[in-house]
Amino acid sequence: MNKPLIIVESPAKARTIEKYLSNEYDVFACVGHIKDLPRKELAVDVEKDFAAKFVVMEGKEDIVKKIKEKSAKASEVILATDPDREGEAIAAHIAEEIVNDSVSRVQFTEITKEGIIEGMQQRHDVDLDLVNAQYTRRIIDRLVGYKLSRLLWNTLQKTMSFVKESLSAGRVQSAALKMIVDRERLRAIFKSATYYDLEAELETDVLEGFSAELITIDGKRLATGKDFDSNTGKLIKDNVLLLSSSQATALVQELQNGPWVVSSVEEKPQTSNPYAPFITSTMQQEASRKLHFSARKTMRTAQRLYEAGFITYMRTDSIQLSQEALAGARKVIKDRYGDEFLPDKPVMYKSKVKNAQEAHEAIRPAGVVYADVKTVSAKVGSDEGKLYDLIWKRAVASQMKPAKLKRTIVNIENQNTVFRARGRVILFPGYMRVYVEGSDDPDGKLADREKFLPEMKKDQRLVCKNLTPEEHTTKPPARFTEASVIKEMEKQGIGRPSTWASIIGRIQKKDYVRNQKGSLVPTFLAVAVTQLLENHFSSIVDSQFTSKMEDELDSISRGESEPHPFMHGFYFGSDDTPGLHQMLEDEIDIRKACTILITNGSVEEIVIRIGNYGPYLQQGDGRRNIPGEFSLGDISVEKAMEILANDSSQTQLLGVDDVSGQSIYLKEGPYGPYVQLGDTKTRKSLPKGTEKENVDLDLAIQLLSLPRLLGMHPDTGDEIRADFGRYGPYLKVGEKNVKLPHPHDPLKVILETAVDIINNRNKPSSALKTLGNHPETGEAIVVKDGRYGPYVSDGKVNASLPKDISPDEIDLETAVNLINDRRTKGPTKRRRRKKK
Repeated sequence: MNKPLIIVESPAKARTIEKYLSNEYDVFACVGHIKDLPRKELAVDVEKDFAAKFVVMEGKEDIVKKIKEKSAKASEVILATDPDREGEAIAAHIAEEIVNDSVSRVQFTEITKEGIIEGMQQRHDVDLDLVNAQYTRRIIDRLVGYKLSRLLWNTLQKTMSFVKESLSAGRVQSAALKMIVDRERLRAIFKSATYYDLEAELETDVLEGFSAELITIDGKRLATGKDFDSNTGKLIKDNVLLLSSSQATALVQELQNGPWVVSSVEEKPQTSNPYAPFITSTMQQEASRKLHFSARKTMRTAQRLYEAGFITYMRTDSIQLSQEALAGARKVIKDRYGDEFLPDKPVMYKSKVKNAQEAHEAIRPAGVVYADVKTVSAKVGSDEGKLYDLIWKRAVASQMKPAKLKRTIVNIENQNTVFRARGRVILFPGYMRVYVEGSDDPDGKLADREKFLPEMKKDQRLVCKNLTPEEHTTKPPARFTEASVIKEMEKQGIGRPSTWASIIGRIQKKDYVRNQKGSLVPTFLAVAVTQLLENHFSSIVDSQFTSKMEDELDSISRGESEPHPFMHGFYFGSDDTPGLHQMLEDEIDIRKACTILITNGSVEEIVIRIGNYGPYLQQGDGRRNIPGEFSLGDISVEKAMEILANDSSQTQLLGVDDVSGQSIYLKEGPYGPYVQLGDTKTRKSLPKGTEKENVDLDLAIQLLSLPRLLGMHPDTGDEIRADFGRYGPYLKVGEKNVKLPHPHDPLKVILETAVDIINNRNKPSSALKTLGNHPETGEAIVVKDGRYGPYVSDGKVNASLPKDISPDEIDLETAVNLINDRRTKGPTKRRRRKKK
């Protein structure tokens, strides 16, 4: 008798489901989407109700063929793709290819035996409203991405030879990028201010010490950081006292030996409530803070936990827990921490997320009995264990009693001044026993949350052991991190849980944003792209417009509105709002997009321009390249004038070459630092990884002598030379170039080593490790080290590893996805150099 066919998205999920369903079902993985809009054309007919041409993706032909074959033989077909918009769209595309009249849809919010049985009992049809919403989203995104990306290629990119990646724009991507650029603009105009207060180290008569800070003089409150505008740095309160350095020093002398008397003691009870269980954004934020995971790594790790049956579905904006989850959490609390930590009834939460869908429950450990962290680490991996530990603690803590604290405020008078000491004591830890946000060790951090003060009473005299002025400087708005930008996107209703991680990854890949020590720093290229879009496509980068579109797409998903009127209004506009079609007819002002005014009127106009070779400063006829380490937020008027006046940032004299008698310079060019011999054209770029600070005269002479002749090949008689090139170190033998592998150095490699490398160059790359077999093709998948870095291969398709995945970290599932993506995109097209 033929078995029912269950179709899921991933091989790992398929294996887990097969384990629970024994041999009763045939489970097959489609490995993500099987259809999409073709890459090389718009594929949307705007004149015919926005009809879209979805085609079978390149590389998915065999999978579609197997789906047809298996569905034709199956007793029924059950579509069990992921429980979100993407999964619903995948199910709809699969349904179009199925050769079977008995088709149903199920959703598994967790891959446990109970979760699978429950899902199988709740069969339904594919949700066409949700599918329509996803198709509409895909069509709108294609119209924006396809039209605007090509416009960027034909305008900005043609004027910027330094750009390596193809420029792109997107409905969510460009709005998110503008947020990051806007934050950098605030940093650029921020004026730091300095203010002072005093800190006193005091003791009671029983030698118990504590500290207090000055808060008022003659009844007037001292300025604190909160009195300054966080965006501009300007003082915004006029009823506060701004203490200078000299005034602070004089006060120390005046108050040092004065009488210190307690004027009031106030104690207040305080309650700290637990945090809601994780949704996608808060999970990404905490994984970034505590585990230093990127958003993409967090989602990959969570995906593996979900597919292995350890957590519920990880793309959700709901903070609600199911009855099963509540029972599981309450049992853990009772068994591990005791009744005193267990509330009388389950704790319920209300979502504060804009446009929250509440389609699934919050992210939590799967099942009624939560798995142990050690078990998860052993079965899936250490990173998965770390993330699971966070999810476990957050879910359990969310159902614990609040923490109870006592807050104490003590005011101390000395002549005409008042100092204040604050204390906080934890009376009952409650949920803090399990989870403290931003902390890896709740037990260790409980002490950090307390500040003890000795017992004091009104009119008690104190002794001052030390009194010091404290200098404070206002700080510009902090740059976004991956965690904080996701939080802001969520707050403004930009994008959805399923898109945040990919958006952040894309803007970094396009060199719009660089991750510097965890901070997202926009490049000058990002500023130029954002300014062009602001000038000519303002609604595309407007967060309120993007959020409103999300509202309308959500309305379509609920069946409350139709897709076509929405798409027509977006593209063709209305009487009072221009559509994308009209905006595309606007004449693009490239120079305006590439110009940033930074002067404040007190000096001759200074502008930053983004030119053919990169950003530079211009004042009148004077120009200076902007050093690569500077971003927009780093260039104040004062810094710009310094760069314009001092050319040392561009040219440094290293010394004189003994042979030629000419000076050797270290310079900064449009493509990075290089050394140059005198005023000649003899120059050499610094090798990758070589810092300017480490370049001396000897190294410069060696670099200028390249290519270095090593000798003759013993077999062919060809000269062998070593050099640094565009793709790194290499050997030149005759007319052929051979990669010089790490750790060999062109300045040090000897002839014998070079000959050995050349003779072995055509031998197959040795595999670093074998991951297993491809679930569809059966081919062995291996990790190799290639000319351009590590990659995975199934013998037919090679796919480079992303920068945030090391050869040691990659698993079979990720490798399969990389290979399938590479196969879908087709072979990489090499750029040909134009003949001069």
